Amino acid sequence: MKNSFYTFYITHKEANVPIRERFSLSERETETFLLSLQQSEFIKEIFVLSTCNRTEIYCYGTENSLSIIKEKFAQIKYISIEELMEMGFRENDNSEEVIKRFFEISVGADSQIVGDWQITNQVKQAYQLANEVGTIGTYFHKLIHFVLQASKKITTQTIFRSGAASVSFATADLVRQLSKQKTVYNSLNNDIEKNTTKDIIKNENATTKQLKVLVVGVGKIGSDTVRHLRKMGIKNVKITNRTIGKSAMLATENAYEIVDFKDVFEEAQKVDVVISSVSQPNFFNSQTIETSKLTENQCFIDLSMPRSIESELSNFAKIYNIDDLKEQTKAVREERMTALPLVYEILEKGIQEFEKWKDEHQYIILLHPFKMALEELKTNISNKYSSELDEKNKELMMQMLNDFTQKAMRIPVVNLKIQLNNSSNTENQKPFLDTVQRLFS
Repeated sequence: MKNSFYTFYITHKEANVPIRERFSLSERETETFLLSLQQSEFIKEIFVLSTCNRTEIYCYGTENSLSIIKEKFAQIKYISIEELMEMGFRENDNSEEVIKRFFEISVGADSQIVGDWQITNQVKQAYQLANEVGTIGTYFHKLIHFVLQASKKITTQTIFRSGAASVSFATADLVRQLSKQKTVYNSLNNDIEKNTTKDIIKNENATTKQLKVLVVGVGKIGSDTVRHLRKMGIKNVKITNRTIGKSAMLATENAYEIVDFKDVFEEAQKVDVVISSVSQPNFFNSQTIETSKLTENQCFIDLSMPRSIESELSNFAKIYNIDDLKEQTKAVREERMTALPLVYEILEKGIQEFEKWKDEHQYIILLHPFKMALEELKTNISNKYSSELDEKNKELMMQMLNDFTQKAMRIPVVNLKIQLNNSSNTENQKPFLDTVQRLFS
């Protein structure tokens, strides 16, 4: 049965934050899901990407792969397959389209914040997890290799990654804008007739420094947000994290204060803005936060998926989530959109190179028994004559044997490729492939 690439996914294009968070997968859940499918005879390789904007499952296997994936995912989320589809899940069994989609997503061409470089890091992390679990092999190793090559070319050859437009930048920029709003509000409230425009601008700079910010969680997005806050001149920032070592290093780097994590809820009620990227659903809620102490001028910015700030708190303070941040990067996003034609050109070349490798790899697989026979022959000859040769002649003999096996493989690979390319359709190829397999098995 022929193997192909398949995908099953839901993204910011199909679903809002509440739906996406319901179907997001933590690292532990991802590992459990991958392991549950590892023994399937139909799924050869499987990879999961779960971020704040998407949960996507990719696999290389037979045509039965998709139905198995949908069934297993529905089981772990306690929902029917029909309900999954109704809530926005999509599937694709066209191998070429799946590969194209994977390339586009991995470089940020399909991101909510177009060109967001963080998605490439998230793909690397997902790849590392799947590799550690042991659910990917030759095909995904090569696919990631070609994707990262394309990503590097996009960074160096286009303006697609220029400017600051990422979730972390958008968060810091939102805080900067909130500072401005608070400045104008305070200036007008104090005495609008006593403040000239010049005074307001002057006060704005002062208020930017005085705005109190608490950053909770210093993973990749949290750390990047802290650095962007510093670059934008937001000085009154406190950092807290379960692991104090990480927050201490980041605080020292940016001249910020640290807060003991056990005091996080008390501290959250004292600041103007709380930025949360902790991986605990509803970490901030009406039980952990004393809502009577919150004001409508306080803001919570939720960078987590699932959300770490309970929606009920919106009755007492302003809450921003991932979907609210895209407007912060509008200007840079528009500039990056102009680079998309060149980006897609680079991606197309990368896709073609991967497809070429994939086509040639099938010939190598067919001839694998022949290659193993050559390797065995090489080993036998080496063992037979090595004892009679000095070191210099041993090296010469091994070089000759390696050259021989490589050339012996090249001829059947070329002929096999020509024969398959000359076949008009898959049905004509099948008898020939069966013969090749019997010949070299």
